[in-house]
Amino acid sequence: MTVSHEAADTVRIRSTEDLLALIPHQVGRQPRNTSVLFFPVVGASALCLSMNSPTEDTDPYELGAELAEVLARVRHCGEVVVTVYSDQALEGGVDREVVAAARWECAVERAGLTVLRTLVVGPQHWWDLAEPDRALPVALIRDSAVNAQMIALGSAAEPDAPEHDPRWRHRLARRAPHVTRAWERLRTDDGDPAPARTTVPGPTPPTIDPDPRHPLTAWHRAVRCVQADRQHWVDAVLGLSDGHLALLIEGVHDDLVRDALLYAWLSGSTARAAAALAGLRGAMARLGGGTAGSEPSEDEIDEALRCVVAVAGEWDGPPDWDTLDSAYRVLQVLDGILGAGCDPLADPAEVTAGSRTTSGSRESADDRTSSGSREAAGDREASSDQEPLAGREPSSDRQPLTAAAESVVATLAQLEVYRGRAHTASRLLARCADREDAAGSELSVMPGRSAAADVAHRLRHQPTPWWCVDRRTAWPGRGAWERGASDQG
Repeated sequence: MTVSHEAADTVRIRSTEDLLALIPHQVGRQPRNTSVLFFPVVGASALCLSMNSPTEDTDPYELGAELAEVLARVRHCGEVVVTVYSDQALEGGVDREVVAAARWECAVERAGLTVLRTLVVGPQHWWDLAEPDRALPVALIRDSAVNAQMIALGSAAEPDAPEHDPRWRHRLARRAPHVTRAWERLRTDDGDPAPARTTVPGPTPPTIDPDPRHPLTAWHRAVRCVQADRQHWVDAVLGLSDGHLALLIEGVHDDLVRDALLYAWLSGSTARAAAALAGLRGAMARLGGGTAGSEPSEDEIDEALRCVVAVAGEWDGPPDWDTLDSAYRVLQVLDGILGAGCDPLADPAEVTAGSRTTSGSRESADDRTSSGSREAAGDREASSDQEPLAGREPSSDRQPLTAAAESVVATLAQLEVYRGRAHTASRLLARCADREDAAGSELSVMPGRSAAADVAHRLRHQPTPWWCVDRRTAWPGRGAWERGASDQG
């Protein structure tokens, strides 16, 4: 289990609003439908532990024993502030959250701790359960001086994913059927012969396949678009053509291409990834008893071996955080598009409400301070965003699309592993867990593989990447901490 980074500068907590303002910066993002336990520890520091909110069926004594085990090696002060975050908490009714809070109070007592405060935070209001009838606006939290101080210090707390932001939700939903049809045409080789050629600026390295339909080329250019317009990264991705977005989805759905992409994002070099992909394809052809056409060169074989080791978390980095973070943003938009219109991995009602609940296991405190917020702004519209489609539904055959959506989510989970947020990765994989059979008819490049299974295997058998333990090498990288996050609010 990892814990959140402690602030390097003194942060003074003068009110409950200040405490609630600090929590998202400590865990790396705004908590959603979860609980956060805030422990003062020796030396005037603090620990934030994020865990799934208990329900009526939760045994508080077992939860207390688990909590005591987690804290056995932490020199805390014996006190805790319990905060239950819920998208369902509405003014005039927090019954479900009160049940969770009561379970926590019993569990904390079982662990030998004293509850200082019990709080509930909803989308618009928050409550101190000592005064449950007094709803306070969350604007007080955003306006806290601690929030401003953490941003000025370079906190990397992330904004909500695009599908959770009302500014983007309708655009994602309008774009979804277009991208879905483009992806279906791509798989039948009946689409635009050059979907990415006229929409994506930036040069292509000479060692990459210049064909704009090559997934590595499409991903290289998409990442460059985000890097060129970081403040409006959602706009930058949505500005790509439907065919280009379909190529991005297909790239992470292909097992060998996905490995090469992860290598590109770790190393910051798409040229090295292209060489690795050639070596991987040659090796797989040999293993399958066939021929690879042209034999891969010695350099390509070397890059393929480095790729396999790097993807497993043994990159000699640290990773190229700038490239990896930009790829993460692109994946977030792809996930939002699939989720907004046709994602079989999510409940559409929950997506509409801006909530993705999961059935994952206990959430640990590995949701650490994250990269500088690059929250999108602006009203620029892509050409296919102009008019919503009336009465036009995507294809009813969702099995291939389910597998592709799973690949996008699982690739996001893999990047979370590289960031040192293993439990966040587990929660993403929980969205795929009940749908693994949906991709059963899809012929994988490597039979038996799937993106979700790959990440789950690595989580079970591989340690946290070495670069996560030191703030100088951990995500989001020294540059983000020095630069700060001026576009947060």
